Amino acid sequence: MTAPVSLSLFEARWLAEVVRRHEEHHGLLEDAAEPAAASAAAPAAVPDFEGRILCRAERLGARQGWRAAILAWRRRARTLLLVALALALVLGFGAAAGVLGDGSRPVNVVWTLGGLLGVHALSLLLWLAAMALQGRGGGRIRGGGSAGWVWLRLVAFFDRSRTAADLPLALGGLLGRGRLAGWGIGAASHALWLAALLGATGGVLLLLATRRYGFVWETTILPARSFVDLSAAVGALPALLGFPVPDAAMVTASGEAPLLDEAGRRAWAGWLVGAMVVYGVLPRLLLALCCAGLWRRGLGRLRLDLSRPGYARLRAVLMPGSARIGVSDPAPAVLPCPPRPASPAGHGAAAVAVAIELGDDLAWPPAVAEGAEAGAGGTRGRGDWEDGGRLDSREQRRAVLGRLAARPPARLLVAVDARQTPDRGTLGLVAELAACAVATRVWLCAGAHAPVGRTAQWRAGLGRIGLDAAALFEDAAGVRAWLETPEADDA
Repeated sequence: MTAPVSLSLFEARWLAEVVRRHEEHHGLLEDAAEPAAASAAAPAAVPDFEGRILCRAERLGARQGWRAAILAWRRRARTLLLVALALALVLGFGAAAGVLGDGSRPVNVVWTLGGLLGVHALSLLLWLAAMALQGRGGGRIRGGGSAGWVWLRLVAFFDRSRTAADLPLALGGLLGRGRLAGWGIGAASHALWLAALLGATGGVLLLLATRRYGFVWETTILPARSFVDLSAAVGALPALLGFPVPDAAMVTASGEAPLLDEAGRRAWAGWLVGAMVVYGVLPRLLLALCCAGLWRRGLGRLRLDLSRPGYARLRAVLMPGSARIGVSDPAPAVLPCPPRPASPAGHGAAAVAVAIELGDDLAWPPAVAEGAEAGAGGTRGRGDWEDGGRLDSREQRRAVLGRLAARPPARLLVAVDARQTPDRGTLGLVAELAACAVATRVWLCAGAHAPVGRTAQWRAGLGRIGLDAAALFEDAAGVRAWLETPEADDA
């Protein structure tokens, strides 16, 4: 069985954009319907928010088919690019053969050079103008060159399935904030032009090596000196690279009749090939390498826009404010029920209230603390009850357990988030807290928003640690009455 193909970091962010767009239009997928499950699914080895978004998108994308669609897009893009490069080579060779002809007629050097480099020069100027005018932002892919655009649209055209419908839009959302898309498409566009120019240059060399051509330039209104200056200007850079170029006498003689002597033909052939290399092949090669380098550099700096609403609403799910209590040992058949102290003559506060892993949207102390005022050990309210605070970290739990063990309260209220799953870690902490008090009650906060069946899970879990159904509160009124009653129930 072959191992699954992994996504690159860029493709993982692309997949996250696909998930975000879908959820912004159709609501959260099932993975995020239950905050506790979604948070637990995020690996502890991924501490940052973006990393957890990518892990979640990987799971959802595999289930919805988007991951497979991106992998298919990758294969299709590579295949089409290779086919396009091969086609560009063939077309370049064909252009050279069409411009030079079969050797039966003289070659007009001006028309030949224009035919081989004219469209390339025009497209290069248009690309430079587009990159100079390219704006930042807008969530759309801009610039890059026409050849690259055609390649990208063909990749999208060959997969019209529903799973692939959002891929181009998500790609635009990921790359449309800057010039990164322009560099990527530009690299593909320059590579295609480079292949075409290499094919044309190779065709010119092959035809010049196997056929005899005479070279001429023609004009009706321009003086001969203008062609001498033109040929000298065009041949200046190729001459620096060692290509032979015609001198002024050869250029003048070519205007009167096709130059057929050996030295003249060699000079014009070197001038033509040198111009193709210097003004066609080398610029496209350098630009393709430059765009590819900027593309790779931009990919290294690419990050998701975490300020988007689709990502922002996942922060409470994937990055909860409190740390879950982890358990790694097998579940015992019966959870231990520590003994509770008898009501001593000199116990601590009459009542203490603590909160375990409450969500950030739940305030603590809650509304039952109306009329509270600061006291020596915490916040005290009517009936002499004390706020023990939130127990979100291991240090906070150890401190409260030590304080309660030293001075056991008569009544202990433990507030939990009803939307969370009652795992063994949470139930074990409740049991430890209950062992430090004469009477203990558990309050399910936000019970109205808990998933169906969650309250029953809490009742069953509390029963396994010796707290029956009477020890469970679901409304603030009952909590207030119990906290402020001087006589504690022995539960």
